[in-house]
Amino acid sequence: MTATLTNFIGSLLPTYDEAVFREIHDAPSFLPPNVNQNSIRGVLMVMGCITVLHLALLFIVQRWTRVGGGSLKASYQLTNLLVNLILGLTGIYYEVFKVHDEEPVIKMIMGYDDLRLFAIAQIGYQAWALPIGLFFVGETTSMLIHHVAVICVASTSAFLHCGFRFFTPYFYGVIEISSVPLSIMNAFKNNPKWIDARPDLYSTIRLVFGLTFLLVRVIMWTPFYWKFFSLAMMLLYSTEMGSTKIILALFNFSSVVITFLQYFWASKIISAMLKLGKKKQKNP
Repeated sequence: MTATLTNFIGSLLPTYDEAVFREIHDAPSFLPPNVNQNSIRGVLMVMGCITVLHLALLFIVQRWTRVGGGSLKASYQLTNLLVNLILGLTGIYYEVFKVHDEEPVIKMIMGYDDLRLFAIAQIGYQAWALPIGLFFVGETTSMLIHHVAVICVASTSAFLHCGFRFFTPYFYGVIEISSVPLSIMNAFKNNPKWIDARPDLYSTIRLVFGLTFLLVRVIMWTPFYWKFFSLAMMLLYSTEMGSTKIILALFNFSSVVITFLQYFWASKIISAMLKLGKKKQKNP
């Protein structure tokens, strides 16, 4: 039984080919300067567009609602909802129609230059969200750590030849679809009267968020991540350059932090679901 399980897990992971990784290390570490300059401009453009969107939503919230002092947080959540919806739907499209499972290892690590757009979008999005979350809306420490870790990981995908861009539609796109019901759920939490008025709707949104999160950030994430992580560790193991080892070590560590956060949040979601189930049994 143990041998069968080991063989099954081994079949899911790529095998180490020294010649392939030697060829990868022969390439320059960074993408051409003009490409990286365009990526930096893209990051700044994303930050600018999201800032304009946020300010427009803030104006609408202040003008047409009675949220009062919570208008900044409400507009922040609305902005997150729209950005995550765009990233999620775009990621699903690329994952279904543009990325193929059976690709050579070298293409998984160094190919798909056009998919830098996901990394650029995530760097811009997280760089915008970090100061807003830290200074204005009081985001949790785990969420702030998440912002920083995503910027570190996405920077490798945006600026290095070995950017693992094969994986970006899923990691930087698809998983964000779970944040859409989260934004709606947070809006209810910030307005308790909504929960009192629509308790069933709030419960449904919580359930949709929990199931969506567990599906894309745990069940689907886990095999996808370990395929990526095994390649990233092979790349780290095979390099002989000290600077490259440092960059890849930071890249791998940041990905581990993000994965740990997914499992940490998943444990809280499962705990909340179990408590809700027990509560319904006591009060049918």
